[in-house]
Amino acid sequence: MVEMGMVDEVRTFFDANANYAVGIRKAIGVPEFDRYFRAEPYLDKQQRGKLLQEAIQEIKRNTSKLACRQLEKIHRLRNKKNWKIHMVDATEVFGWRGKDADEAWEKLVAGHSTEIVAEFLYNFSSQKSDPGH
Repeated sequence: MVEMGMVDEVRTFFDANANYAVGIRKAIGVPEFDRYFRAEPYLDKQQRGKLLQEAIQEIKRNTSKLACRQLEKIHRLRNKKNWKIHMVDATEVFGWRGKDADEAWEKLVAGHSTEIVAEFLYNFSSQKSDPGH
């Protein structure tokens, strides 16, 4: 993400007086860069590089924590609430560009997701119309 321009993108959200507990500034990647952006003008290249790496490591830790919390919630919904969970993997799509990407998205993600939602809605409406449920 850093190589794709994350630092410059997050820089657009930086505000020394911002509240990082609300809105987009709460998103992973924004608060972690606060210290870096505040100190950046006063540091030499080596110091900036060190502080940037610290921010990146903090983002990685926070992303990992978020992923673990999300997996815990998914497992709880599946195991304790008996939800039928479907996995839709979009990873392959991000390697494509242009029309090929659109076609891959439709085939691997949108099409499959639409089928899952349609099945859910059909079963939900069938249960509502069946007085025994």
